Amino acid sequence: MFKNIFKKAFLFIFLLELISLVGFLLPTVNKLFFFIIVIFTLILAIKNLKFGLFILFAELFIGSKGYLFFFEFANIKISIRIALWLIIMSVWLGKAIRDSLKTNKNPLRPYLKSTIFKYSSFLFLFIGWGLINGFLSKNSFNDIFFDFNGWLFFAIIFPVLYVFKMEKDSRVLVNDFLAVFLASILWLVIESYFLLYIFSHNMIGMITEIYRWVRVSGVGEITLLQGGFYRIFFQSHIFLIIAFFLFLFLLAHNISIKKKSRWKNKEFWLLFAGMAILISVNILNFSRSNWVGLAAGLAVAFFYFLFKIGWKKTMITGTLFAVSLIIGASLLVATVKFPYPDPTGGFSAAGLLRDRATRLSGEAALSSRWSLFPKLWSKITDNPIIGDGFGATITYISSDPRVLENSPSGEYTTYAFEWGWLDIWIKLGILGITMYIALIFKIVAIGFGKLTDKNEQRNFINAGLVVGLIAMTIVSFFSPYMNHPLGIGFIVLIGIMIETTKPKFDIFNWNKS
Repeated sequence: MFKNIFKKAFLFIFLLELISLVGFLLPTVNKLFFFIIVIFTLILAIKNLKFGLFILFAELFIGSKGYLFFFEFANIKISIRIALWLIIMSVWLGKAIRDSLKTNKNPLRPYLKSTIFKYSSFLFLFIGWGLINGFLSKNSFNDIFFDFNGWLFFAIIFPVLYVFKMEKDSRVLVNDFLAVFLASILWLVIESYFLLYIFSHNMIGMITEIYRWVRVSGVGEITLLQGGFYRIFFQSHIFLIIAFFLFLFLLAHNISIKKKSRWKNKEFWLLFAGMAILISVNILNFSRSNWVGLAAGLAVAFFYFLFKIGWKKTMITGTLFAVSLIIGASLLVATVKFPYPDPTGGFSAAGLLRDRATRLSGEAALSSRWSLFPKLWSKITDNPIIGDGFGATITYISSDPRVLENSPSGEYTTYAFEWGWLDIWIKLGILGITMYIALIFKIVAIGFGKLTDKNEQRNFINAGLVVGLIAMTIVSFFSPYMNHPLGIGFIVLIGIMIETTKPKFDIFNWNKS
């Protein structure tokens, strides 16, 4: 079953992005397939809500800002992500009302059995306060609407809990969601390497339109750094960090249960190869924020392994990580310097990494971020307890070339801030941000469980996912993920997956799951 879902999900994702590119070149195709995807998802969701959720999460994992497809009406763009969310929420609501009328029971009763839902419910109260406070603070209606819009994604907890409640064996559903996740990860890796190859090999006939599609669709950014080496960055690359920790923990589990047969084990080499490829793309995106999150996650993983599998096997795992890091970096260099058709790679790999890791000023993005930081703290001190509500704005001096085109002085006013956790503090106040952190801590606590439990694969999968969540939490200090559907969707999904997973859970046992 796992393999079947994986193949179908990968094929769907491949076609989705291919048609998105064609739709960028031919806008009529974009509009047509927007409605085809909407109708297709509606039919599947009515038949079985979990299939609609698979599509929604597949788009979330690969779509970055959610505009692979969109429909424009009266100067308003409706993204495919919003359309899919509306479909899933509508179908869930219809099914929930139908079930409630049949059983004559409180429709919220099944959800209240979930600890994750209970914690989320308290957070919802503060999100609601942020909305009310935005109006009380007389913030712009447009700013309130677009600022609050992303937080609505938290409502996806209702249909996700619903499908888990309806599934007889939660292990099957967890496997299916993991299959969709891993299919998405595989596509992100292939897409990242494809873009690196064509841009570093002077394929002029392809790169102009593809570059425009990547930027306009919000999939990511492509930047020339040095000597033919291009930085390929997607907001969705955050999920590669999570996938990396999933593979790392599965590898540690493999090491903990295998001895002499380890080196002949197919799963072992599959996990090791996956780690090397994933770490290579995490190097390729040259995101310092992601690197900090990755380092924090590795520190947590180190101590987990010490308690769980002992220092000898922890050292083996650490050595394998170091080797995978070297192999991953080598894969990038080999791709850029591949001799066909026309490589432009005259860069110093060590110099690029050193410069990126140590430079803390001088770049437009960095300068803008540090210019914003003191303004955010000043805003927080105005209303640290209750916050300023959604739509609260700050004016600062930006070095972003796009801002400078419209404002030569660099003065820029916005409600969307790079410093994610400070953004949440400003909008929800200290009580709101505390409740959000409490939700994350609860998911981490459930995921780690008891360190003395048996070395079941389930425990390592859950631990790998929550370490990925910890890494995302750290990244969100510098980038907005926890107040964005990318972070919110992941929190909802893994929180429920971890809470409902039963023992004897085997991700590699595809045929039986």
